[in-house]
Amino acid sequence: MKGKKTSSSFPHVFVILLVIMAVAMVATWVVPAGEYSRTFDEQTRKTVIQPESFHAVESSPVNPFQMFIAVQKGLIQAASIVFFIFIVFSSIFIVMTTGAIDASIAWMVRKTRAKPQSANFGFIVMMSVFMIWGSTGTLSYEQMIAFVPIFSSLALALGYDPIVGLAISFVSVGIGFASATVNPFTIGVAQTIAELPLFSGLAYRLLALLLMGSITIWWTLRYAKKIKKDPSKSVVSGVDFGDLEFDDSKIDLKITSRHKITLIIFLITVLIAGFGLLKLHWYINQLAGLFLIMGIAVGLVNSYSPNKIADLFVKGMSKGVLSATIVGVARGILVVLSEGRIVDTIIHSMANLLNQGSLYLGSVGMLLFQTVMNFLVPSGSGQAATTMPIMAPLSDLIGMNRQIAVLAFQFGDGFSNLIWPTSFILIGCVLANVPFNKYLRWFLPLFSMLFVVQVLLLWGAIMIDYGPF
Repeated sequence: MKGKKTSSSFPHVFVILLVIMAVAMVATWVVPAGEYSRTFDEQTRKTVIQPESFHAVESSPVNPFQMFIAVQKGLIQAASIVFFIFIVFSSIFIVMTTGAIDASIAWMVRKTRAKPQSANFGFIVMMSVFMIWGSTGTLSYEQMIAFVPIFSSLALALGYDPIVGLAISFVSVGIGFASATVNPFTIGVAQTIAELPLFSGLAYRLLALLLMGSITIWWTLRYAKKIKKDPSKSVVSGVDFGDLEFDDSKIDLKITSRHKITLIIFLITVLIAGFGLLKLHWYINQLAGLFLIMGIAVGLVNSYSPNKIADLFVKGMSKGVLSATIVGVARGILVVLSEGRIVDTIIHSMANLLNQGSLYLGSVGMLLFQTVMNFLVPSGSGQAATTMPIMAPLSDLIGMNRQIAVLAFQFGDGFSNLIWPTSFILIGCVLANVPFNKYLRWFLPLFSMLFVVQVLLLWGAIMIDYGPF
């Protein structure tokens, strides 16, 4: 589906982030400063809050100049992610120059055009695989960065739009990650802090994955069918998709032996990354090194000279500037709140609100609390370490099973990753050439449906006294 470049009055993503940062700065002058005491938990290897230790501290309001300094500090604090994005973009760019991606997309387009009815089946299979895989924590947003441009280009080539490609890749992983069947980085940390058996309550989370996944697949196929019939109904109609547009002159491209080897190297890289995350406790630094090796290996397989590989690496890095700097600027918001010493005050105030009303209202309050907290603490394991020391004893006080508190954390942390600009979804939108406001126009109705299901699942858990086993 061809898009034409049109002007838009919607603010640039940096403008949005700076406005949010300004609001955070004002809050440091209004919200009283406070802190919790923290200790290092040897079992979880995390620094955790002492629930009863909140106390007032000296006010530390952030002034406008300090707010702009926070942008630099945010980039420094997020350096591991920023440079990871640069390396991934550079390595993927080397893969793109080989023509292997174009040839594979051309092959998929030819197959789909020959059997148009197979497109929906293919979407369902791919989304289901990514959701199930994502629910284990071994397929993450970081890994899917490499796939977003590929699926977006494929969606365009098949007559859809990049939103469909984003749904197949990033959104599918996000839905799986939020369902967290055996995710060691979220459920594992939260259940350990809550002193529950590791990965207990799996059957209920499998039900959540089935429900959330089915609704998301239905919503995506419904949208794809609508815009296939009438491209003007696309939420990104009129947007210039740039390099993502598939050139129909490439439709007859054949997959050569070198293309096959390149794709195999790419696939092996992703599989090693999954194994490293799950079994070897890898994270950003190790993944960056792995993708760097992949880029060099692909270049050598395609007979590129060392100088050409280096040149392509630099060119690819330039394409990741926006995505990388978004992460740093977004982190600057958290720097402002932290330097203003009001993060713990916000946590304390929201926790107090939860200690009111019935279990059913309390569960919804916990869900909202975790959803908002995910804006302040984007890391799943970090949010678990920050909030579960409060939520676990609080659930005891109001007579709620701790497993339900973990479920509320899981939902609030996971699904809101797909709406907050401090999360990876903003990078996904940049990679897919989808303006963030256009993405939200597509996703927020789906998020509303998923939120209702989250509430119903929490209430169902209360009714059956969803416990540790």
